[in-house]
Amino acid sequence: MIYHPPFTIVGGIEFMDFKQRVKNSLILGAGVYKSVLLDFEYLIYSPGFIQNPYYIISANEDNYEHLTGVHSLISPKMFYAKCINGTISELDFDFSKGQKSEKSIKGTVRKKITALPTLNNLFSSKLYAEENFTKGAVHCSIATADFQLTLGFINAKYAIPMTLLKGNQLNPVKNVDVPLVLRRKKGSDDFDVVIQGSSNDLLHLTSKCISMLTKRKQ
Repeated sequence: MIYHPPFTIVGGIEFMDFKQRVKNSLILGAGVYKSVLLDFEYLIYSPGFIQNPYYIISANEDNYEHLTGVHSLISPKMFYAKCINGTISELDFDFSKGQKSEKSIKGTVRKKITALPTLNNLFSSKLYAEENFTKGAVHCSIATADFQLTLGFINAKYAIPMTLLKGNQLNPVKNVDVPLVLRRKKGSDDFDVVIQGSSNDLLHLTSKCISMLTKRKQ
């Protein structure tokens, strides 16, 4: 087996190999993913939502791989476990996906690992959303965005993270403002933290939910 060092030396300057850089980013990103999306759940509300009155965002460990763009050679759950404990190896993933070229995959991964750390600010920044989001081959029930990243979800009981895109990729004609963001600890029944929003926003959401329940009973 030929050994390839993780650094390339050009003109006396060391440059980190791309896969090594991705590995380091996966480890750092896993910590952000845990502190923002695994440890908490979020309720987002907009009077502009049509498909649902609100969405509850809840992530699992095996969703992390989808946000990185890499092709994992181990199970999604093991992939996250090795990222969060810092033991992920360059042998655990590659840049091979279907008929897409490696160059194309690397370009996608490069954008995603740049966006991953900015997850920290997603729910505390001015937030926008688009239901039935489509971007190229990406189709999501809903996507949220600030000016740094777009996070797409598949909605069933909860909105589960499916894809991560760099920058705001929402359709400027179809997106709506999200004035209310609530948070609860994972496993808790009650949303006890208001990250964004006012008492009027809460009253508007409550009124809308009561109206829906009343209509169902009729």
